[in-house]
Amino acid sequence: MNDLSTDTEKQFNPNAKWLRDAKWGVFTHFLPHMASDPDTIMTVKKWNKKVDSFQVKQLGEQLSTLKAPYFFITLGQHREFYCSPNKTFDKYFGSTRGARTERDLIADIAAELVPRGIKLCVYSNCHGSYESVYGIRSKDPKEEQMWIECLTEWSQRWGKSISAWWLDGGKKVSYPVYQAYMKALKAGNKDALVSTKLWGTLSNEQVHEDYVSGESGFLMAVSDTRHHEYRQGVSEKIPLHFLTFLGEFWGIGEPRFPVEIVTGWTQHINNMGGTVSWDCPLTDSGEIPDKVYEQLAVLSRKVNAEAG
Repeated sequence: MNDLSTDTEKQFNPNAKWLRDAKWGVFTHFLPHMASDPDTIMTVKKWNKKVDSFQVKQLGEQLSTLKAPYFFITLGQHREFYCSPNKTFDKYFGSTRGARTERDLIADIAAELVPRGIKLCVYSNCHGSYESVYGIRSKDPKEEQMWIECLTEWSQRWGKSISAWWLDGGKKVSYPVYQAYMKALKAGNKDALVSTKLWGTLSNEQVHEDYVSGESGFLMAVSDTRHHEYRQGVSEKIPLHFLTFLGEFWGIGEPRFPVEIVTGWTQHINNMGGTVSWDCPLTDSGEIPDKVYEQLAVLSRKVNAEAG
């Protein structure tokens, strides 16, 4: 088996070492709707109430007990309900589109997790691209640049408290647009890792991803060669990473696998030099549900025992 963690050590971005060493982490789609239930009716008032109800201390205690190396949370997605205020967004798009909460949930989570030694990472969507998938489609080509400025504001505000970004919802962007996204997401922390789904037709020489985005869903790598399919369009020199859901789908449901599969598949990817982010549902108060937590606890013990 080709262990990418050893034979290409000097070719990786040194800032990505923490992700490779982590082996696993927690990811959550905390949205006004669940990805599998797009018809949920949400209002600005309801969204602010949901975000205000998020108990960051309880989540921090859970993640600390689990010894989770990192935690990803969604900033927002294509309905434009974001869990943080943004003056640039309001300037360009007004207060009638979606909602930016009064509470800066990302900043509050960072204040809780970073002192605990847990790295905070952020998911965001694209905006305004003609080739957008989950991003906001627009006939105005300037809208994409406006959105990039919004991301810059958030990135600069949170600074070094954000260790990585996962950007979703776009493809086949031009190289200048790709560069602009990368610059925006690293504006607050030049060492932050960034992975996007923007590269599309760009060549390996143009792509500067820090790790493989690796969205797996129902298709999960099972062999030493299968993982190369997830590197299409990106250099073999960047760390292997997979994102899949622990529940029934993104951000929802009880565990879909017996815990033996969760631990076994994670360790299988670890043996290929990769890391797995497990997407987990949260309650409205921001806590990991019991059945999900129990599987993560077993996973943590197994991975730690293997590492030790």
